[in-house]
Amino acid sequence: MRLSVSILAAFLVFLAGCVTMPDPVPDEYLVEKTAEQEKGLEKLENFVIAKNHAARVMKEKLHDAEQKLKVEKGRLGILKDEKKLLEEKQKQYKLENDGEKVDETANLIARKDNEIRAQASLVDHVEALRDLAIAEKDVADADLSVQVAELRYERARIARDYLMSRLGTTDTKDKKDSSEAAEKYDEKYRVYLEKQKKILVDKKEDREEAAVKVRATEDKLVK
Repeated sequence: MRLSVSILAAFLVFLAGCVTMPDPVPDEYLVEKTAEQEKGLEKLENFVIAKNHAARVMKEKLHDAEQKLKVEKGRLGILKDEKKLLEEKQKQYKLENDGEKVDETANLIARKDNEIRAQASLVDHVEALRDLAIAEKDVADADLSVQVAELRYERARIARDYLMSRLGTTDTKDKKDSSEAAEKYDEKYRVYLEKQKKILVDKKEDREEAAVKVRATEDKLVK
């Protein structure tokens, strides 16, 4: 399955917000690619499609995590409001010198405090899960960036071979232009690929830190 121009263009827009990508390799520089190189490009394109799907899955997972966090924070807010209401009732009972009601609301407030502590621990845990989902999405995006860079670098290598093959059949000026173009599409994409790989390593480290926080908040959950 070949990667369509529109899909690849979408990837390039996405990557533009990360690290500046070198100029694209013109298709005319790929006209002499071998069957093996063609097969290699198609394989890399399929990898890009798979990585893009994985990135979309992580984006959906993050959305779900954010929604769950909103729900749990909302529940915590409700519990706190219920406690405030009980405290207001207790004040009224004290004014009325109704000792029985004062004691009753005190017990209810104590129970509500326990519910609030448990819910606060749950919110901390869900928030940590949301942060992990963010980290996982960042890793998926970085992984996609690396795969796109791999594809573009392979195209650049093919373009370099094509341009270098022209050095013996052109005049001096064209030789210089071809040599500079070969360097442009080969070396710049190599450097770009290395940058993307470094970003991926950093994002994986961030993901591990987020996972540690998830485990820490899980241990603090009120059983």
